[in-house]
Amino acid sequence: MLHDKLEEQLHSRAEQDRLIKPAHPKQIAHMADFGSNDSLSFSSSGVLRTAFLQELGRHPQFTLGSRSTRVFEGTTQYLADLEAYLARFHGAESALFFNSGFDANVALWSTVPQPGDVVLYDQYVHASIHEGMRRGRADTRMFPHNDCAGLRQCLRDLRETHPGIADGSQSVFIALETVYSMDADSPPIHRMLQLAQEILPRGNTVFSIDEAHSNGLLGPNGSGYASALGVQNEFPLRLHTCGKALGSSGGVILASPIIRSYIINYAKNVIFSTGPTFPVLAAVKAGYDLLASEEGEHRRARLQHNIAYFHDQLAKNPYWSTVQQHGILRIPTEATWATESFHAPIIPFDTREGEANLLAERLHQAHYWVNAVHYPIVPKSQERVRLVLHADNTEAQMDDIVRVILEWAMEQIRETRRAENGWSRVACSI
Repeated sequence: MLHDKLEEQLHSRAEQDRLIKPAHPKQIAHMADFGSNDSLSFSSSGVLRTAFLQELGRHPQFTLGSRSTRVFEGTTQYLADLEAYLARFHGAESALFFNSGFDANVALWSTVPQPGDVVLYDQYVHASIHEGMRRGRADTRMFPHNDCAGLRQCLRDLRETHPGIADGSQSVFIALETVYSMDADSPPIHRMLQLAQEILPRGNTVFSIDEAHSNGLLGPNGSGYASALGVQNEFPLRLHTCGKALGSSGGVILASPIIRSYIINYAKNVIFSTGPTFPVLAAVKAGYDLLASEEGEHRRARLQHNIAYFHDQLAKNPYWSTVQQHGILRIPTEATWATESFHAPIIPFDTREGEANLLAERLHQAHYWVNAVHYPIVPKSQERVRLVLHADNTEAQMDDIVRVILEWAMEQIRETRRAENGWSRVACSI
């Protein structure tokens, strides 16, 4: 009976063309990577492996297992030293390491906001933040994505309806990300900080920033978006992950020693989880050493060059405007390409409903790995193909993937015209 019910639900999702089927390693082994979050190509190039082996060599007597939870024997000297190093690297008072960024967000949002506090969160914050808030004790309220007017209204409403917030005895947490993983855009941080100060001048707003998709890519030695803007001290809560630009795994919360101690004492996934093992920690340390090296600087510059090159090749192609006019593809961040100094490596191609898988399959056939993304990962009717650029992608690869995308898109235009007018199909080549 149970299997029948589960199979029915899976079948329903498959009929909607959004069944999740993780790629088999053999499927992607011989494809050019335009899908993974390894944006600096630390992992795929082997430079992280080399740095990792060097780190192992510096600690030949390492203990392989963690042996216990963090609250017992799981906090090894190496882990304590790494957390101190990460705090210095990011200009924070203290750091607390987790097995994943998801774990870190769950721990943070399920414990730190107190009863009577309110969490305001951007509409598109990560699922891990939602999971943490669901387990937490504070009230929560959403504001529209990157919308200062919406944030202003929420802050004013809270000031009028919550006496404790108005008098400063209760806190308002504001949860943001530096780069949103599916839209690749960034919040107007300076304006949001200003709004909070104007509306709640008693200083009881607590800003949090998730740097998952900016860690390693900008700022001094790749220390992140907030550091690059010089506003790191305005964010008492910062979260950096290690599974994207750093090419390894894990996450770290940057906060005051009191907040760090509170999370250790109250977060169930800290108290009841085995601590991280030495190989995981050594890979993180190796990745951070690379970030601060000439190699890291070179790769950050090369990634930004590749992003600018891709933008230029797509925008100047005469077919791109035609594709947009017919509503075949859309990139939400395109309007900011010419004005922003930093560009995220994520390129989201919004498609028409039911067509994301078709575009992804065409790219797979051309030996380019990308990911089609559907609800519930993105809102309903906002399916897309999520393309990620990397430091080691070549200009020839980018030229060709633009060609394949636009060739497919022009075929959709011709198919639409044929269906509407009864025209015979005309081959298209770009």
